[in-house]
Amino acid sequence: MLKPDKSLLVLFTEIHEGREHAFNELFGRYYERLVMFSLQYVKQEELAEELTSELFVKLWLKRETLAGILNPEVYLYVAIKNASLNLIRGNRKYAHVSVEEDGGEVYKLKGTNGPDIESGELETLLDNAIAALPEQRRIIFRLIKEDGLKSKEVGLILNISVRTVENQLYKAVKVLADQLSVYLGYHPQKRISRKQVMSDLPLLFFF
Repeated sequence: MLKPDKSLLVLFTEIHEGREHAFNELFGRYYERLVMFSLQYVKQEELAEELTSELFVKLWLKRETLAGILNPEVYLYVAIKNASLNLIRGNRKYAHVSVEEDGGEVYKLKGTNGPDIESGELETLLDNAIAALPEQRRIIFRLIKEDGLKSKEVGLILNISVRTVENQLYKAVKVLADQLSVYLGYHPQKRISRKQVMSDLPLLFFF
């Protein structure tokens, strides 16, 4: 059973009771995260910001319904995902093709064969490589690595199994390691097991 964040449950309870300070704290903690998540779908920052702002407005206006929500974090991500998908489905202008398997085109890095590279440049290359991952894989990677969500939470948000989440995360790490090894002068995953790859992810990519 996935354990909810107690502090978030407290915030939702206080928002339910009409406490504005709790709403402001929730907004400060999750606005940027939800904008970035929405952006994975709608592809335009202005739209992502608009959808996220609308979500928080609805959250406050319908605060009487928050008492029954057991996992607020998952609730927030699912809500913004649904809002983003509804926008896409309702307006062809923002429609896009979802590429979720290995057939997606991967960004090919070009550079020198050595470790002498500025950390800022390496970060840019990593961002580009992440952006070029197949959609589902990219979203999973960012939810876990950038937002700090757990595999179970990501599975609930995306409506997929934990095993699928972990498999897609492993594939994302492998692709990124392959791409960046040219610049690092060594392969980040060399001689380590799949289990170690998953547990050592922060060490491999966030210097």
